[in-house]
Amino acid sequence: MKLEKYIQKLCCFYASDWHLTVMLLPYINNKIEENSSIYMKCENSIEEKMNVLLNKLDIKNKRNIMNINWNNKVQEESNDDNEKIFIVSGNDNYIENTNEIIEQYYKDKEVPVKIINCYEISEQNNLNDIIHQKGYTQILNTKGENKIDSKFYL
Repeated sequence: MKLEKYIQKLCCFYASDWHLTVMLLPYINNKIEENSSIYMKCENSIEEKMNVLLNKLDIKNKRNIMNINWNNKVQEESNDDNEKIFIVSGNDNYIENTNEIIEQYYKDKEVPVKIINCYEISEQNNLNDIIHQKGYTQILNTKGENKIDSKFYL
């Protein structure tokens, strides 16, 4: 099935919007250098926090980061074959609904898509349940993308 072949899902856990912003910035910066297209789909926008942080740092891709796709529609503006990365944060319903929209749009397209579902830990009862019930095999943290090690997430 194309959906499984081209769409990869990761999870991410954060303590606050500032924590999410600080954790995502290096990842977004690296992915922009790799010419990936970044789409931010946040129930509670972190755009303002990202701008505050960027104004305090000396980052080469600052302008490109400030111009990423903040809460735009899923449809892309260009037809390039670059990887599309959707960073989705919000409650469980928001994440599921946004994932369905992305999956529907890209189900027949042969373009690599990565969906990073970000969960606020204060709203979750058991992180292991999320990992196992949703079938995540990779997690995004401050070290970047990592395979989920069963020793730490049982």
